[in-house]
Amino acid sequence: MNDPDLDPGFAAAVRAELVAIGTTKSRLQQHQRRTRLAVAGIIVVAAAATTGAAIVVSSFPGSTTVAPIGDAVAVTRTGTATINLGPVAQGANTVIIDVTCVSDTGNISVPSTSGFSQDAAGETTPMVGMSGWDCAKRSTTVHIKDGFLAPGSTAITVTADPGTTWKAVARYGGSTTSSFGVNAHGQTYGAPNAKNGFPDLQGAQATNGKLGFIYVKELDAFTGSGCINVYESDGTTVIGQFGIGTVTCDSGPATTGPDK
Repeated sequence: MNDPDLDPGFAAAVRAELVAIGTTKSRLQQHQRRTRLAVAGIIVVAAAATTGAAIVVSSFPGSTTVAPIGDAVAVTRTGTATINLGPVAQGANTVIIDVTCVSDTGNISVPSTSGFSQDAAGETTPMVGMSGWDCAKRSTTVHIKDGFLAPGSTAITVTADPGTTWKAVARYGGSTTSSFGVNAHGQTYGAPNAKNGFPDLQGAQATNGKLGFIYVKELDAFTGSGCINVYESDGTTVIGQFGIGTVTCDSGPATTGPDK
């Protein structure tokens, strides 16, 4: 993937997770898998090279958008350093940061809200991850829209190898999340998010390229490889298939079930 807004470390993690779908029988790992895939507002489509399928997490009801708030702070630093953003702007709940390697070697990482966890009661909690990259392999600016802003904090720390020089432009951001859609059957559909959790139908791209929705409960129930249906938002009209594992799915209704 070459999306300039998507940090390479997170992209690799999403691709690896999609490839791993259906390869474990652990119920805990299944839940963790589904949670890590629910990363609203970070990417448009995360493609898995070996499955031909993609989880869609943006441009759907329930997606999260981020708008800049206040003035930007520009710095040039060497090694690990903290960027002070000044007094917290009203409505700020994230950090928008552009980081560019000045050195041609060394690793850099930035704390980001990489998704969310959800407990049995349906309560959601943001997950803090690290968006990282190697300056030797990434010479372009990395744009991160979900830099983690700890409650009450007015700063964000960029971690870098000693001797690695970088420059950054950072500012507060305000993220807003739209409501899920509701179809005629009372089922919710859209992109999972930290505000509302998981909908009944999660946005996905079928192997035939059409965008639609898959049942979250069906995805979560898989313990092997196979194909599940992709529907329109009504939850009944089949528009394609979503491949789990390394299977090849055709464009019609799914006829293969999970390999137990």
